[in-house]
Amino acid sequence: MDLEKIRQSLVQKREELIKAIEDNAKESKAEKAGVEDTADEVTAELSRETMYKLSQAEKETLFLIDLALKKIEAGTYGFCEECGEPIGEKRLEAIPWVRLCIECSQQEEAMRLSNGYEEINYYNIIPDTSSFIMEDDENKNIPE
Repeated sequence: MDLEKIRQSLVQKREELIKAIEDNAKESKAEKAGVEDTADEVTAELSRETMYKLSQAEKETLFLIDLALKKIEAGTYGFCEECGEPIGEKRLEAIPWVRLCIECSQQEEAMRLSNGYEEINYYNIIPDTSSFIMEDDENKNIPE
């Protein structure tokens, strides 16, 4: 596995996400300023809500990318956070910020479904960061 290539890919995706988040914020402000009547206001509110949800997903992915970059630096990249086994190279190439191997991801998804959760998180957004973030780094790269 070419870690430098993966690192570059993560950095590029990170830059794209930051730009998208900034663009969404600018667009949302511009839409808010241009609202003139009630129908426009409803449309603008729906648009802002959609952008907010997209922005949240982008921020979550950005967070995971930062974690993956830290793992590369720490030498722990490419290992499942649940079972500790290596994550398949094709999976890492497809989603370089993924936290779990396919088996553990499927088990987590099945557990969520069996507990009545409707929303499925394919990228395992809520990680346990205690194993690779130092206390002084805790809030350094976490997007707001």
